[in-house]
Amino acid sequence: MLRVLPVSKTVIVGTVGRITSRQRGFFSSIAPIKYNKSNKKPNSINVEDKLKKGVRFWETVTLDDKCIENKILIKLDSKPIKTPSGFDLSVDKNRPLLAYLLRQEWATLPTVSMKNTDHLPLTSLVFRCIDLETAVAKGDKDLITKINADRSLINEQLLRYLDTDTLLVFSPRNEFEGALRSKQDELYLPIIAKIERFLNGFKSSAKSCDIKLRTLDGETDGIRGNKQNQDTKNAAINYMKSLSMWDLAIFERVVLITKSFICGILLLQNKSPLITAPSSLRDDLQISTEDIAHLATLEIFHQTERWGEVEDTHDVNKRDIRRNINAAAIVAYK
Repeated sequence: MLRVLPVSKTVIVGTVGRITSRQRGFFSSIAPIKYNKSNKKPNSINVEDKLKKGVRFWETVTLDDKCIENKILIKLDSKPIKTPSGFDLSVDKNRPLLAYLLRQEWATLPTVSMKNTDHLPLTSLVFRCIDLETAVAKGDKDLITKINADRSLINEQLLRYLDTDTLLVFSPRNEFEGALRSKQDELYLPIIAKIERFLNGFKSSAKSCDIKLRTLDGETDGIRGNKQNQDTKNAAINYMKSLSMWDLAIFERVVLITKSFICGILLLQNKSPLITAPSSLRDDLQISTEDIAHLATLEIFHQTERWGEVEDTHDVNKRDIRRNINAAAIVAYK
């Protein structure tokens, strides 16, 4: 829910290359992006009225690299944007591209909703990253519980997606005249093998068995459930424990949007180079964000190819998943 205090106070908003010495102070000197005044509402409407009507209440969006050491702060009309937990919306100075894009996201926003920030994919994800990272760093138990920032609980929730991972479920061979199953075998099986080798690097002990992901085959398994063995679960948990809270928030977003634990690994391994895979797999795991989206929606692709798209449903979902995956890639990039 979006919350804004009176104009005289700090703006509260929420639901969700390294800088050289020559560039210091550069952000504060950038001309702020101004809103087209022809679209402004009469000055007699105050901030509270504008929020109730969903009207944009700010004119400029600026970047400030002087208020907080080693941080770039994003401001609306010289007032810092706040996350749902009340922390400043800011990014490290070595992520100027992310700061620029956050500014652009707010500068091009024509209206504001008090209910959600689905129309702000970058901001909502960065909100989550900052809230998780700061709550854990402060050790605020009440806040950790309130925003579900307990790492062990997050790991437990995300681990469930590995049992029924989108890339581990195969259709019957006669479905769509075998076209879907053929494509799943072609695309999914090589990635599954690479992820198994990758997770071997996170085994609990050298004595543990090699990781073997269990799949659900619609041809032979029918409608039974799928469950990974304990060695696989332990390796997956160890992988999540290796992530920073910032990266864990990104991983969480990708897993939830794609319904795939594997897609989360693929995105982070390609966009967050500080997370190192075994050297033999660094090239194997390379994949584009478009390919990740295609993997996650392969069955829907074949359905719409056969029967066509349902207007305002398939077309919207197609763009929404790509919007969120690309937003996650931008926030993860280092």
